[in-house]
Amino acid sequence: MSNNDYLVDGHVHFFTEDDLNAVSAELPYDRPEPNPLSVYLQDLEAKGRLPTLINNVHLSVLPNSENIFSSFKELADLKKKFPGKFDKVRLVGTIKADPVYANEERLSHPQVVGVRIVLHDAPEESIASDAYSTPAWQTLYGRLAAHQHVHVYAQAAATNHRVLRQIPDDVRVVIDHLGTCHANLNADDGAFTKLLEEAHRRGNVWFKGPGYRTSTDIQETVPFVVRIIKALGAEKLLLQATDAPHVGADQSARAYRDLFHPSSAFDFVQQLASAASQHCGVPADELLNGAASAVFPNMQTNRTQVTK
Repeated sequence: MSNNDYLVDGHVHFFTEDDLNAVSAELPYDRPEPNPLSVYLQDLEAKGRLPTLINNVHLSVLPNSENIFSSFKELADLKKKFPGKFDKVRLVGTIKADPVYANEERLSHPQVVGVRIVLHDAPEESIASDAYSTPAWQTLYGRLAAHQHVHVYAQAAATNHRVLRQIPDDVRVVIDHLGTCHANLNADDGAFTKLLEEAHRRGNVWFKGPGYRTSTDIQETVPFVVRIIKALGAEKLLLQATDAPHVGADQSARAYRDLFHPSSAFDFVQQLASAASQHCGVPADELLNGAASAVFPNMQTNRTQVTK
């Protein structure tokens, strides 16, 4: 299956100026420009690479995920306005992981595929041993449908590992940004190894790209991709994502928005997949989106099996 036939954006953020104006706290990065779904789609359509499956992920600085529900309506309106143009586009969303916000009504929306825990640069020791296993969190986990997952983002592998161990074994988990944003520690880092071992033990953990937050240097990122494949198999990796609009900065303080736009982010992950393929023998297309049917099982008409 070619990437042109099946282009997944496993992680993107759509929001408007009004959404940003609702933010009262200081941002952990420069205020981003609005990134409405319509502009994203029209820009990529003009470049001939319109995604067929898009995951609108909760943006941590926003107080809630109402922007995600708004994007569902925006796509429906676009399909009515431009008959046939966006018919193949399917949009899903990962909402804020909060025991109060992620209630049964919001989780029952057919396009909601999971909830997102965001910890940014929180060190392992800052996470209490029961931070994500309290009765309130257990109730939230119990609301998740069989096809939904908990999406975890922390820059440190050790923090991801600490959170993962608090999530019940029967809950599906997606680990963001290849599990670490610290390429300087190398792929044989002990904390990264523990994270992979726990993911292997559970059997229901996937790792997601795009990979440039691990490092914008493809050769530095490849070893992390290869380790994931060797530890878990290529079916546990969803590399294809843009993370548009590319907020924050890399390890050299270069703003990601100056390095990437959605189309060039797709170029990056395709180059990363091709480079990793040379080391592991798995076809690049499989590294890009081979796990999409498992991560988003109810969103694809031809592949609907829920994987543990």
